[in-house]
Amino acid sequence: MSSTQPDILSVPLPKNAHRWAEEFAAQQDSPQKGKQVYLNTLAVYAVHSYLKWLNVETALNQGDSWHRGLRAIFDVADLVLPGVGKLECRPVLPGEVAIVLPPSMTPDRIGYVGVQFTQQLDYIELLGFSPAIATTESPAMIQIAQLQSLDALIEIIHKRTLLINLRQWVTGIFEQDWQPPELVFASNFRGISTITRPSTNSISRAKVIDLGRQVLLLMQLTATNSEVFDIRLRVYSGDNAIHLPANLQLIVFDETGNTSMEVQARSADDWMQLKFSCQHEEKFSVKIVLGETSVIEEFVV
Repeated sequence: MSSTQPDILSVPLPKNAHRWAEEFAAQQDSPQKGKQVYLNTLAVYAVHSYLKWLNVETALNQGDSWHRGLRAIFDVADLVLPGVGKLECRPVLPGEVAIVLPPSMTPDRIGYVGVQFTQQLDYIELLGFSPAIATTESPAMIQIAQLQSLDALIEIIHKRTLLINLRQWVTGIFEQDWQPPELVFASNFRGISTITRPSTNSISRAKVIDLGRQVLLLMQLTATNSEVFDIRLRVYSGDNAIHLPANLQLIVFDETGNTSMEVQARSADDWMQLKFSCQHEEKFSVKIVLGETSVIEEFVV
């Protein structure tokens, strides 16, 4: 399959990007590690700036690259896109023809952006995008000439934020990131039997939501007749904590964008819940908020 060289986009690097990079680099044990962290930080910030310009939500400080301990141990340059996934922003130095992926790279990335640096480090060039790859190569690498246009990245983001059609759940068609609860809760200390007791005519699916802390969103859909569905939403802690993060919010909006109902976790809550009914073709959205980070899921019945 032939490929075409994507258009290269230049992005300026503001002073605050260099301030972050200098601060993070100064925390490292060696000049070599400091340089790695410096370039990784600038690469992540540049992609963040590009996506912000496109009105794509990012959570700059939620990635491993913004975590002091993790960036000191690993070669990480990830950017969190709430509700979408993690994007790896890999630095490319002048003269390099391939992006070498670190052996510590986790498989949860939605893909990789090649970030080319200039000598002055006053701006960068976004070389293109590659979807997540599965390879047995060691080290794994992506040829720069094979990068796709950044339009491919925007298309993936768009697809992951489309309306979820709950009517399809009734026919057995589910989005990939909405899994059977027994799979999602398999490593949860509570065990699935203590979490849900669905009726025979109910459909349940669950999803891991990353807000800097992981939470588990459980949706149960029950048909009362051909036109009306009862919906139950529950949120549980997705890590080893017993209780939900304090002040975690679960909000339901109607199709006009107005708040329909909401609930907020208290310090000792280990789950929270909202229940409501929707008619055929009715739209609603669910927002989960923790501090300044939020994820929105949009649905149609």
